[in-house]
Amino acid sequence: MRDLVETVISGIMQRERMQQSHGQTQQINRSAKPAAQVPGHAALHSVGYQVPVSDPQQKDPALWKASKQFEAIFLQQMMSEMRSTVTKSDFMPHGFAEDVHASMMDEAIAQASTQQGSIGIANAVYRQLEAGNKTQAIPNPADKTDMTTDLTMEAIRHAR
Repeated sequence: MRDLVETVISGIMQRERMQQSHGQTQQINRSAKPAAQVPGHAALHSVGYQVPVSDPQQKDPALWKASKQFEAIFLQQMMSEMRSTVTKSDFMPHGFAEDVHASMMDEAIAQASTQQGSIGIANAVYRQLEAGNKTQAIPNPADKTDMTTDLTMEAIRHAR
């Protein structure tokens, strides 16, 4: 069942990517303005109108994996909440097995759609995690004391 879902989703996403890239190419050719024509944006003049795309090979694999897993969990929760809004019919009996099947289906769809292409949540989470890793450590007060002592000793040596 999971293979079927992955196959269907990958086919749909490939078609959408092809249509999207074809549409974007035509749209860029028709409506793109050179950067020099954009008034008041000096930064655009030097870069042009192309937006840099992050290279997946440059990403930290552990952070990227965690971001993709978060996106899959988010999608699964979103789909299960959407499914819970659909009213149950009294015509067909409803049981535990149906709930398990629906949960497994939500998980398979979420995993497959995350593997095939990100909807943007993984990229946002990755940027946040990456920015958090680049923050500077808070200096230890003992380090400041040692540095102050060293500076004082150096000043005394130069004063003699």
